[in-house]
Amino acid sequence: MIIFEILGKIFVQLLFEGLILGFFKLIGKGFNKLGKLFSGTETPIDPIKVLEKKYLYKKIELTENLSEDLISGRQGAVMEIIDKDNVFAEFYDSKGKQIALNNELVFKIGMNQFKLKK
Repeated sequence: MIIFEILGKIFVQLLFEGLILGFFKLIGKGFNKLGKLFSGTETPIDPIKVLEKKYLYKKIELTENLSEDLISGRQGAVMEIIDKDNVFAEFYDSKGKQIALNNELVFKIGMNQFKLKK
């Protein structure tokens, strides 16, 4: 009899806490989302986060010459987004080794000076 009582309590707890309370929590979250949608209190989207998602660690190709070694067509990768107009990127030579100029491995370039490589 004690086993049935223990199993009954476990079943009721799982049923009540898991299904019924879970269902009402889900309904409450839905109403909160609808309230935010209709009241216009959505959180603003950070433009830097959008740029990071699009460009960070992606392969790029220079579209204009930056120096004697960093010429148009040089391939590299974006390492960090500085702001909406500039990034830090590293570049590779034809053998795949990282280019270092004046003891710098990462270079600040403008967003209009490169394109994403497919």
